[in-house]
This record gives sequence, structure tokens and C-alpha cells, in this order.
Amino acid sequence: MGHKILIFFIGAFTLLFAQSRYPEIDSLIEKVKTKRVGLDKETIVKLKNPFVSEKKLSKIEHKKLAKRSPYRKRWFFKLSSIFDKRARINGRWYKLGSKIGTYRLVHIGDNYVVLATRKKELRLYLNKKKRKIIKTWSR
Repeated sequence: MGHKILIFFIGAFTLLFAQSRYPEIDSLIEKVKTKRVGLDKETIVKLKNPFVSEKKLSKIEHKKLAKRSPYRKRWFFKLSSIFDKRARINGRWYKLGSKIGTYRLVHIGDNYVVLATRKKELRLYLNKKKRKIIKTWSR
């Protein structure tokens, strides 16, 4: 019984003389507890999505890189990577036999690919601006 009385007096003493040493923290806690006002639902619905999808990025990149020159009726291709028998040309992945414009992907090497039509072949290299056109008439 004596322990219970002692615990009661310690608890009462603590409650009577308990004061915060940091009044700034108490005021901050009270500010956090108050309800904050945000945007209304109509404004949120009107906002534009800040994220761009991968499909839109690839379409934009494809339009930039695979456009026709007004002076020459020729496509421009850029080989950016080769991985697992697939090639990334103008921001899109192609496998062997895929059609790219008027060309068809006929060979994938270690650092180059070969695009071909009936009359000519186009060899694209990785990380080089060099393109090599090979004209063949026996295809």
C-alpha cells in the first residue's frame, strides 16, 4: 500500500510542476494540428499532368531523328544501342527483319547494323556520325 501512495504522489508532483522547456516546439505542434486549406477539386482537375509518358518521349525523339530532309528524299537514322539481337534506332527498338521506313533491318553486328532496300544497303555504326551507303543491284 505504501508503494501505491508513493507512486501517486510522484505522479501528482510531476503533473503539477510539468512545464515545457521548449515553448516554440509546443506552438509548432499546435500549428501542425490545425487543418490546412489546399486547392479545391475544380482547380486540381484543371491542372496539367507533370509527368511525360515513355511513349510520348519516344514519339518526340522519333519525329526529331527520323524526319525527311526537304532537299534530299532520304531518311536519317541514328543507331544508339544494340542489345540481345535488337537495335535501338531513332529511339525505338527493332529486331532483325523489322521494317524501318523504306529499309529493312537485315544484319546486327557488334557495333553496327545494316539496313537494306532492294537497291542499296545502309550501315549504321554506334557512337559515330559516319554512315556508309553501299549500293548493290543484285538484291
